[in-house]
Amino acid sequence: MGVHELAFTMRERVVGGAVVMELLGEIDILAEQVLGPRVESLAGRCRGDLVIDLRGVTFLDASGVRLLLRARARALRGGARLRVVRGGVMVSKVIRIAGVEPAFAWLDEFPPTAVGSVPA
Repeated sequence: MGVHELAFTMRERVVGGAVVMELLGEIDILAEQVLGPRVESLAGRCRGDLVIDLRGVTFLDASGVRLLLRARARALRGGARLRVVRGGVMVSKVIRIAGVEPAFAWLDEFPPTAVGSVPA
């Protein structure tokens, strides 16, 4: 029997008062099943700014889109302001094709480069 390494992970950090969820690797059905409860829990506890950073995502499928939508729903129920840092070209393409791009407030980078400026 071999040892299988997961092709994804999630890191949490606080930057400038915002809770940042950094998704890394392949966000597919296995990632949704493993990370889903953790993402929902964090989104539900956050009462301020919540940022999901997709820059480290190398693959995203419909399950990954569903994970983002679950995080959005949970954050909104809890009163958090959710923003998403755009991922690479292929990740953005999946989000655009799924038709969910308007559901999120998008950032091109995080933290913003302008001092004192946090895009809505």
